[in-house]
Amino acid sequence: MTAVGFTPLTLEHLEVLHGWLQRPHVRAFWDDGHRTLRQVRDHYFGPDPDAVAFVFTLAGRAAGYLQSYPVGPEREMAHWRSPHGETWGLDLLLGEVADTGRGHGPAVIGAFLAYWQAAHPELRRMLIDPDVRNLRAVRAYQKAGFVPLGEHVGPSARLLILALDL
Repeated sequence: MTAVGFTPLTLEHLEVLHGWLQRPHVRAFWDDGHRTLRQVRDHYFGPDPDAVAFVFTLAGRAAGYLQSYPVGPEREMAHWRSPHGETWGLDLLLGEVADTGRGHGPAVIGAFLAYWQAAHPELRRMLIDPDVRNLRAVRAYQKAGFVPLGEHVGPSARLLILALDL
């Protein structure tokens, strides 16, 4: 199994993150409209980030972006929060198309859950919300232990809400 690591996102990652966000395999399901380096900087490195962000590594190589955020009552996914303890949302992308379809997604999620749960002992549920058309991601999340709870129609996509209870 490939070693997975997490480094908090810093401005040193700006160019690599910007590059990943421009890749067709990423933009197919993670297209937040931030095209220029400045737009990516302003969005992902702003003064009030709503998520805790990381660059994850595979065997020591920067391979993708991961963010997690508390799911409070104001979030669209609040309906699916755990009745006990904390619920956090999770988003991730693999930056290189060559890394897709190789089992890295479930490995990254498993390593992150162990890491995040150690820092958040009240964590009881993780939620993830891929586009329903992103079948590769849905399969990877299910391999990581997530189960479907329902769907949410957002402004630009129909999302499948999956949960992993801890």
